Amino acid sequence: MITIGFLADYPQTVPTLASWFRDQWPDYYAEMSQEEMEQGFLSDFARDRLPSRLVAFESNKLAGTIVLRQQGTETLPEFQPELGGLYVVESHRGHGIATELVRAGMNLALDQGYETVFATTVVAAGILERLGWEFLKTVIHRDGEISLYRCKLGGQSNTADSNLPWPLA
Repeated sequence: MITIGFLADYPQTVPTLASWFRDQWPDYYAEMSQEEMEQGFLSDFARDRLPSRLVAFESNKLAGTIVLRQQGTETLPEFQPELGGLYVVESHRGHGIATELVRAGMNLALDQGYETVFATTVVAAGILERLGWEFLKTVIHRDGEISLYRCKLGGQSNTADSNLPWPLA
């Protein structure tokens, strides 16, 4: 069973998240200490404002994360807010966790009053497209190309019946 909650409710997961990110993107985090990385995650503790990080658990084991933030890519400041930092640990991949994290991030954006949310990705295009996101363009960023996507959330409340392009989890 997959459950998703706010990082603020699971502060004990911060060291693990920092380790996962360092292992996944060693060049990006090479200049940061473990403490600095953990402080970065602690800044994502909000529930009702940005940045707000969610964590996923599968069978009560930490499995992944995503963050809704004002701006993720400094070269694309006009595309905000952004869902980013999507990560699922390898042992839990292929179980639908990334999809559920994206859905939860979309719902969080909608709950915070956003009508549109953006994302950049190298590997999650299939998930975004299955959930109704629109490809906007390919962007050169740091060491390579990333794809920029937009999702129009419709400005409807999470609690109301609606014809959203994704099922509300």
